[in-house]
Amino acid sequence: MRGHLGTLALLVGAVVLALSACSSSAGEPTAGSTVQLQADYPSYDTPGLIAESVLVVEGTAVATEPTVLTPRHEGDTPEENPLLGLSEEEVEAAMQDDDAVPATAVTFRVDVVHRGAVEPGQEVTIVQTGGVVDGVTYQVVGDVMLAAGDDYLLFGTDSFDGAFAILGGSAGTYITSGEGVFAAAAPETAPAPEFTSVEVASLTE
Repeated sequence: MRGHLGTLALLVGAVVLALSACSSSAGEPTAGSTVQLQADYPSYDTPGLIAESVLVVEGTAVATEPTVLTPRHEGDTPEENPLLGLSEEEVEAAMQDDDAVPATAVTFRVDVVHRGAVEPGQEVTIVQTGGVVDGVTYQVVGDVMLAAGDDYLLFGTDSFDGAFAILGGSAGTYITSGEGVFAAAAPETAPAPEFTSVEVASLTE
């Protein structure tokens, strides 16, 4: 999958992404350690989230797989970017690029479409910043990674090559909490504590 804009700003609306290793030792992170990614996302109220969403769907995260995001500049020839399904050696090689950022590609099966050019039963790719490379966990502070097997309501925006990104990091991520009810996965950044399917259908008309 091709990378997402020079500073990753257009991937999920982040203005700044910085890495800071969460370990007491200096140097390169080692297996078992965690590296935090600091992101500056725009904030959303409910009308803003609805207005910015090109994809609003309910469904299930089917599978996840590691990938990386590398710079891509509008108007220039894109740098060669790693594709999904890389071998461990290829991922490691890609990560030698100082500008590469670990990410996770989520295969998401759509069950209900509130907005977007997709159909129920279709699988789409959701790209999230953060993931595990060589045993090192890279995590955006405040973000919640989608988990395979869990059901969600997602508010997304276009990414590159047909993939989607979740608005506001995890502001647009809601996880099922009951029949037709979805709770904010990241309450501190979400515009509402929960949505119902009926409410979302009304808001996206």
